[in-house]
Amino acid sequence: MNQLVNLSAASMSSMHISELVQSRHDKVKQSIERLVERGVIIQPPMGDEQSIDTMGRSRSTQVYVFSGEQGKRDSIIVVAQLCPEFTARLVDRWQELEKQVKYTNLDLHDPYALRRALLDYTEQVIHLETQNYSLECTIDTITQTPSGVKFQQACKILNIKRQVLADWLRSHGWDRRLQKARASTHYSQERGYCETKYEEVTRVKTNGELGSYSKIEFFILPKGMQVLAKYFGKVG
Repeated sequence: MNQLVNLSAASMSSMHISELVQSRHDKVKQSIERLVERGVIIQPPMGDEQSIDTMGRSRSTQVYVFSGEQGKRDSIIVVAQLCPEFTARLVDRWQELEKQVKYTNLDLHDPYALRRALLDYTEQVIHLETQNYSLECTIDTITQTPSGVKFQQACKILNIKRQVLADWLRSHGWDRRLQKARASTHYSQERGYCETKYEEVTRVKTNGELGSYSKIEFFILPKGMQVLAKYFGKVG
């Protein structure tokens, strides 16, 4: 039976951590369980979380739920174990959650508290709009062109590491390896997310003779970039 979770406090599930560090949820749960066994963190309660799979179907998943100061501490340890570079992002996320709880418990009869909450909210909106404006403009520009962008360009536009995008593309069935190069899959091509272009290239061999080979180039199309921008925008 699932343990009860206090939803009145800021909380974060193992699924949220999975999305944050771009790692499979089962791997995150395994890491949590190992840390519990070693006595590094306290066993967090479990709950059911609704999510949407890659086929758009709703499903219920058992997750670990971190809440309160203990949960905050333990979740930071989990992320530091999984992916140290995402620890700062987790701390930022906890601050956002704690602000949400603060606004939920806001005293509507306190004009000072209302004014403070409004100012905080306005600052957050301005920050998010400024942060997303550049990305939105870039995505709009890409959408207006039929060619799409190469893998390295997509990483720069989305402001994510190459390994993060590479893992996402592979886990979602968007790319594959072809002659030691990245290429699109039937799934991603059919949906207009990605495209592979082939070009016959001629070059001089070491023995002086001319030779030719097929150059494989992988492109993420405008429709695919829109999907990625929405996903990584929510993660960030």
